[in-house]
Amino acid sequence: MKSVKIMLLGISMMLFAAVWTLDPAASLGGAEFIILFIGLITSIIGFFSGDAKH
Repeated sequence: MKSVKIMLLGISMMLFAAVWTLDPAASLGGAEFIILFIGLITSIIGFFSGDAKH
């Protein structure tokens, strides 16, 4: 379940960055793409990390 939460965190970060990128009135000075990249990396880590089985 932890890996799913990490994936969802990454996806939500990517959506947040996409909204900032597509809104012409809002600008973070190029940080939108850094947030998008961090969200992508977080989603990939969540996808490949396995949950511990007890």
